[in-house]
Amino acid sequence: MESSIAALSRHQISDFFAKTCLTQQQCDEQAELIAGTPVHAAIVQGGTSYTVVNEQIAVQFRAKDFMLDIEFLGHVERAYANFMPHHRCAGKLGDLYIYTMNNVGGISMYLARNELLQNDCQLLQRTLQDYARFFASAWHNTPASMLLPKRETLLEDYSSQLRKLYDGLPMRFRSTLDHLITRLPDLFAEDWPLVPNHIDLLENNIHVDRSTGQIMGICDWKDAEISPFGMSLGGLETMLGIWKMKEGWCYHTNQQTLRAHFWEAFYNSMGDISETQKELVNLARLVGIFLANGFELDDNENKVPASSLQYLEAVVLGN
Repeated sequence: MESSIAALSRHQISDFFAKTCLTQQQCDEQAELIAGTPVHAAIVQGGTSYTVVNEQIAVQFRAKDFMLDIEFLGHVERAYANFMPHHRCAGKLGDLYIYTMNNVGGISMYLARNELLQNDCQLLQRTLQDYARFFASAWHNTPASMLLPKRETLLEDYSSQLRKLYDGLPMRFRSTLDHLITRLPDLFAEDWPLVPNHIDLLENNIHVDRSTGQIMGICDWKDAEISPFGMSLGGLETMLGIWKMKEGWCYHTNQQTLRAHFWEAFYNSMGDISETQKELVNLARLVGIFLANGFELDDNENKVPASSLQYLEAVVLGN
């Protein structure tokens, strides 16, 4: 696992500096001035940034097209207090924008997978408990001052996308999609909250303590979006299975027990909610799963219904 991540990070770093007039050494030197101590490249890099760290701080460089919205991230940080780093602007270097974040510590779930799965997933149960509190945090803590998109505009956009999937995906998905399209307006009623949702909850963006399973922080919030509460709950599947080269998506043998553990912790964290509200949580979860996994890009970079459906079949249809 470590060698695969290292190879990917080297490629991402090389690709990043191929698109700027600055060098990696220049960025490292600037980062050390900001941090006040030596830094080194983060083990896990991103596709649109270069990040260096020490024990206390992360310094990240981004091109103009991938700048962070610090005001929006301030709202996100309040919604998910204690689960994400605090972001600040730290000026510019050449054509790159610089940001600092506190180092959340731990390592990515991908690198801690062996430890989390030992002893019948004992440590993973702690991770899932924290993950449930993470999701529920937005229910309680999303700031009222956060600027919201128009609900009718989001409803129209999501309805259009789901209809494209209804027309373009195989028949076996149609009954589920028909139900989602019919119930979708319920997610945009005034009494259902719009919250900031992380749309890329992959193992590399979830940092854990490999000795306890505790979630140390959730990273990579660049593309977070405001949408109905529950839309990012498809990220639960990340913790319940593994993608294998030959077999495709494979759930852990005890995934049902782990899933029940998560939902118990999640609803306990939400507090006193009705059965109708639980139905809306599941509705939002399924809508999020379809929108995130039901499309692919064609040769012209247009979104079209996906042709590779093994993951969607496993997660939605249980195949």
